[in-house]
Amino acid sequence: MAAVRPLIAILLCAGCSDLIDFDISQPVPEQRVQGSPLPGPLTAIFPLPLDLDLSAEIQKRDSGPIDSITIKSLSLSITDTGRPSGDTDDWAFVESVRVFVKSSKQGSTLPRVEIANVAMQGAVTTLEFEVTDVNIKPYVDEGSVVESEGRGTLPPDDVTYNGTATFTVHPL
Repeated sequence: MAAVRPLIAILLCAGCSDLIDFDISQPVPEQRVQGSPLPGPLTAIFPLPLDLDLSAEIQKRDSGPIDSITIKSLSLSITDTGRPSGDTDDWAFVESVRVFVKSSKQGSTLPRVEIANVAMQGAVTTLEFEVTDVNIKPYVDEGSVVESEGRGTLPPDDVTYNGTATFTVHPL
């Protein structure tokens, strides 16, 4: 009988593999922050075109019903597109960036919520955001819009960047 128990446990868990949390990564396409030789406040900061339509990827996993979706990580890295020979761009012009999600559904009762932020990283080429533990599944279900707000000064020349956002899907 003792030898049968491990076999029963293996058989019971054989169908559990689809119920394990899994990650979905999405690229942030390359963007450009327009530089200016005149110092000024950073405006219209960081368009973050994150597509939170994760349903196609979730369906590929055959995970069944989803309990929640959370952001696991967000990073933005400076690219070479805006760096001509001899240029050394970094994120020193950024004081802070806050990233929010809101519903795109007309008349939604879901509030706009912060999902990530970063502050004063200095002369680095990659921004690693702190993420918040917010269930964004209701936003994904209604259709979502990702917005960001930033503070800082305009860089002296154009800066280009791309990135990656990773979301964790938690099945029921």
